[in-house]
Amino acid sequence: MKKILILIFIITWSSLVHSSDISDTFSEKYNSLVPTENSSVRSDYLFEQMALSGEYTIRMLDQLNGQNDLLNEKFDIMIEKFDILIEQNKKIIDLIEKNNKDS
Repeated sequence: MKKILILIFIITWSSLVHSSDISDTFSEKYNSLVPTENSSVRSDYLFEQMALSGEYTIRMLDQLNGQNDLLNEKFDIMIEKFDILIEQNKKIIDLIEKNNKDS
């Protein structure tokens, strides 16, 4: 159980580090679009910021989708291993019961 929790922690931590890089890049680009004060140049910067927000939202959703697929694959592997463990435990129980009947 500890191994499973550690695996989940590592996957979550690595995804947060990558997400942090994306959000830092977004923040830099977003803030760079704001024109200087009292400037009439680039008065449509809000539209550029909205487009940038949409682009980075899609990037983050794509990243989350990929991570979700990876987690689903790992959980499927864990389920298969637990199924094997259950079968092994059933065999052990049968052997113990058979041994108790013979004695």
